[in-house]
Amino acid sequence: MPESLKIFEATDWIALSSAVIALLVLGLTIWQGLQTRKHNRLSAKPYVGFSWVNKPLHGLRFELKNLGLGPAFINRIRFFIDNNEVTIKNRECYKSLFEALEINEVVTKIEVLHIEPHSALSVGQSDNLIVFCDSSISEDDHKFIASKLRRFSVQVEYKCIYGISYQTSRSGLL
Repeated sequence: MPESLKIFEATDWIALSSAVIALLVLGLTIWQGLQTRKHNRLSAKPYVGFSWVNKPLHGLRFELKNLGLGPAFINRIRFFIDNNEVTIKNRECYKSLFEALEINEVVTKIEVLHIEPHSALSVGQSDNLIVFCDSSISEDDHKFIASKLRRFSVQVEYKCIYGISYQTSRSGLL
């Protein structure tokens, strides 16, 4: 054994071993805490998705769904026509949106659910964001409206309960 190690007595080796074990336990505890934090964030992560219902006998509507594991706090819903964002602040803005799509003359009634910023979408919640036509409209009018909506898309920005921001990809009628 080297001379420098011979100066350690048995009690010194025990103390050194205890210190090394304590550092290893501290490292393991920190790692476990980080893994638990990661798990907690994932177990409360929302996933906002879209669904377009385009059936002549069932209408044409755009649904917003939270398919994740935690509530989604909506920051902003962005509407686009031909890749140009349309700002929606009130009812008149929706009318302008539908006029730009040229569907306001065909559809006499369009249902809109206006979601304010910082509203929550709970787990499993699904809301019809816009109902363009119902089952009572003719099949030709339905096809005409669907053709006009090819220019329309939507994107949602939202947060989870931990304040992490997410953004959907833009979704439009195929």
